[in-house]
Order: sequence, then structure tokens, then C-alpha cells
Amino acid sequence: MSKSTARGWLTQSLAEFIGTAMFMYIAVGGADAITNDIGDDNGYLAKAFAFGIGLAVTAWAFFRISGSHFNPAVSFSSLITGYLTVPKFVLYFVSQLLGAMLGVALARGTTPSSDRIMQVNSLMNGQSLARGFFLEFFLTAILCFVYHMVVHEKNRSTFMSALPYGLALFSCHLFATRYTNAAINPARAFATSVVARRFTRDHWIYWLGPLFGAILAAALHILFRYFDYDQHNAGIDAENHAQYVRAKAAAAEHLGHGHQNTYANRGPNNTTNTTTATSDGRH
Repeated sequence: MSKSTARGWLTQSLAEFIGTAMFMYIAVGGADAITNDIGDDNGYLAKAFAFGIGLAVTAWAFFRISGSHFNPAVSFSSLITGYLTVPKFVLYFVSQLLGAMLGVALARGTTPSSDRIMQVNSLMNGQSLARGFFLEFFLTAILCFVYHMVVHEKNRSTFMSALPYGLALFSCHLFATRYTNAAINPARAFATSVVARRFTRDHWIYWLGPLFGAILAAALHILFRYFDYDQHNAGIDAENHAQYVRAKAAAAEHLGHGHQNTYANRGPNNTTNTTTATSDGRH
């Protein structure tokens, strides 16, 4: 490993550590404040906002440095899809766990102590162990898949990827907070339990559920890439008709279809140019 590579990995791991700590600090701290103020039964929407906005803000800040995973499940899914190497995944994983513990500890240390221990994840409202597992499984799969599509699949909106990433977590929390307190992140579940010094008997589902969900998300991403999904809706990011025509033509050539389509492109002087492209007729 070269010196520059090692320095890059260290910088990115540090960003994951600090970013995860910031995310946990404002998200868990905000959710805990809401719980103490209006109670568990009335704070589901507000707690979802605390985590969704917290992730969007911190992810936007650190996106250019590390990709803003802040979640071992997202890193594990990125490892499977080939966007992370094994050594880098290990660094990210350790950084996220340590950062999450620091963030939760700071949230507790900078607020009055309470019996409501910092949003420890546990099954609630009659949720069974199997249902809790699959809820964490499917919601984490959705979160990881959204991350793949808005971050790893480069497009004109990639610079705003932190927003849909945060909104995805917001949506997941709206669903799961009532039943599992919405971990969807093994680092979050582990950190809150460590700081609270209380591990529930169902704690394992907050590891296996998200990690298996990460595998499903990776499989879906690989599947769509295998079928060249981006070639079947080419030109979706085009700014004008000319770019759309060129994108469709390039996609048709890549896919190897033989049907000829002729597109009219009106020029700046009201002149009309035609472009013939091979395509399959799908738009």
C-alpha cells in the first residue's frame, strides 16, 4: 500500500468516525429530548424527523470525503457490490462503531440524566421476534438500495444524494419506530445499548436484520447493473433534446438493437437536423 493510499483511507475513516458521531449526537439526542417532552406514544413523527434530518445534514457535509455511510449495513452492502475493499470496510466498520458510541455518549453527557436511556432498540407494541427481524431486514434493504442508486450510480443529481438518503431513513423510521424503535443501523443499536449498559434479549436482530438487508440491496443493485438498466432509459438526465438523442443512440448501439429511429432536432436558427439512431423503441 502506498503512503498516499494509506493517508486517504485514514482521512476517510476519520470522516466516518466524526460524521457518525455527529449524526448520532443530533439524531439520538433530538429523539431522546422529544421522548422526554411528549412521550413515546406521541413522538413517532418527530423522532423520524430527528433521524432523517440528522442524517441528511451530516451526510451532505461528509459526502465528498468518505461517501457518508455512517452505517455498517451500508458499508457491508458497498463491500458486496465492489465499492469498498475488505480492509477499507474494516476501517469504516470500526470507525462507525466508535463514532456512534461517542455521539450517543455525548448526547447523554450534555443533557440531564434520565431513565429514558437514549433510544435503546427493543421490540414494542406486540411486535414478535420474527416480525421485528424482517422489518429491520426489509427497511435496511430499502435504505441501502436507495444509497446505491443515488450515490454509486452517478447522475446529475448525485451531488444532492444526502437528501434522498436522509428522506429514506425518515420514511423507515416512520414505519419502524413504533415496533422496533427503528435501528436500521447496527452501530446505532450497539451504541445506545453500550451507553445505557443494557442489551435486550432481542439485540441480535438489530445486527442480523440490517446485515441481511444489506445483502438483498446489493443483490438488487447487481441485478439491475447486469441488465444494463441505465441503457434502457437513456437520456433521462439530458438537458435538451440533442443530448437525449445522442444518449438514446449510444444506448441503442450498446444494446445492439437493429431498429432505426429518426429524431428531429430543432437548431438555434430554426433549422431542423435529423439524427438516425438504432434503438428498441423504448423511452
